[in-house]
Amino acid sequence: MVRLFALSFIWGWSFLFIQVAGQDLTPSAVAAGRTGLGAVVLLTVLRLTHTPIPRDRRTLLSLLFVGGVGSAIPFTLLAWGVQHIDSGLTAVLNASTPLFTAGLAVPLLGERAKPRVVVGLVIGFVGVAVVAGVGGDDLGGTQGLAVMAPVLAGFFYGLTFCFAARNLMGIPPVVAATGQVVGATLLLAPLAIATTVADGQVPGPRQIGSMLVLGSMGTGVAYLLSFRIIADLGPTVASLCTYLIPVVALIVGGVVLDEHITPRVIVGGAITIAAVAVVTRARQHAARHEGPLPVEPDVGDPAPRAGHAR
Repeated sequence: MVRLFALSFIWGWSFLFIQVAGQDLTPSAVAAGRTGLGAVVLLTVLRLTHTPIPRDRRTLLSLLFVGGVGSAIPFTLLAWGVQHIDSGLTAVLNASTPLFTAGLAVPLLGERAKPRVVVGLVIGFVGVAVVAGVGGDDLGGTQGLAVMAPVLAGFFYGLTFCFAARNLMGIPPVVAATGQVVGATLLLAPLAIATTVADGQVPGPRQIGSMLVLGSMGTGVAYLLSFRIIADLGPTVASLCTYLIPVVALIVGGVVLDEHITPRVIVGGAITIAAVAVVTRARQHAARHEGPLPVEPDVGDPAPRAGHAR
């Protein structure tokens, strides 16, 4: 359980580092930096453990796809959104990821729509709406788009988990994660360079330090830690990160960045997390009786699991 709390701690802090790094870096540069540094860590592990990398065209194209949909797009969305709303709020909204995974599993994986899952999804998205402040006067323009960014990132994470469950299950998890972040880096690099040149800003020491921690720890080391948790304790225990990460992010944002935690965020976040618990338990119950389902994602910094994700 110590490793579980460590992983939740790392991913909870990641939202703060995304915000700080993005003060002088463009969203695509933040995303490219974290995937590039994460790739260095994971490629080093593959080399040290003499783990082979798939070379067939189908697998490489699948990894490139999850790199784009599961890392490049959502990482960029999070990096943009967190520049306009609090990091803790971003983490709570991104906790909707398991809801999207469960919803998309019905049409994409042929999973049956259990009544409890449907009820949980409805309640969960009500919670997201409460957190987002739907119906409030301040939810317009850039603010409204920023609120939608982490939710949309959750949709892309859910799509990635379903795709990985169908196309990457035969690949070792660490290999799948490495392929994903490498693919994302290749896709992001041209955009990151172009936007950085156009922006003209030079990152300061705080931004560089945040980027190094975010990429090496929040992406590289966290992936490795999550794989070991799943291998040793199972996906059910690993999914507890879903509930812990937003709590860590809210506390860190409040203490370090002096972010204001509103009752709306607390109430909506509690509703969302409770709904995630209902959906997760219902799907795990179905898996025991009807066969395996895709492993639930964690919420901080995903990568598809051909065994796991984030």
